[in-house]
Amino acid sequence: GIGTIGIIASKAAGKVIGVELNQDAVRDAVNNAKMNGIENIRFYCNDAGRFLVNMAEQGEKADVVIMDPPRSGSTEEFMDAVGKLGAEKVVYVSCNPETLARDVRYMKKMGYRAVEAWLVDMFPGTVHVETVVELSRKIKD
Repeated sequence: GIGTIGIIASKAAGKVIGVELNQDAVRDAVNNAKMNGIENIRFYCNDAGRFLVNMAEQGEKADVVIMDPPRSGSTEEFMDAVGKLGAEKVVYVSCNPETLARDVRYMKKMGYRAVEAWLVDMFPGTVHVETVVELSRKIKD
């Protein structure tokens, strides 16, 4: 996209990294961040799965990972990298309930638990719904 999720997250984060495969979208995200005066965000044109795996292999850490995979869902490689990064919280944005359920089951094997979910009806009058799920390695009190 145009970096909207990362830009919104940047207000509560020390540092944000956005990864998108579409070069035009990255260019738009960079411009969007500049227009909004956001300086603690960097965008990279890369495959998000490969990028995250490289981060994990280099021993980097992340507190929170926001993932918004395609309709086909995430890959096991990506989710394994999330675990290796040590992210305590994952926010999973999904447009496909079936792949979301599959991926949440996979994340559960790595110690993550769904603690909250929100349904967003962005297309009234259709069967399509966006779902946002917060996963955590620490269960809230």
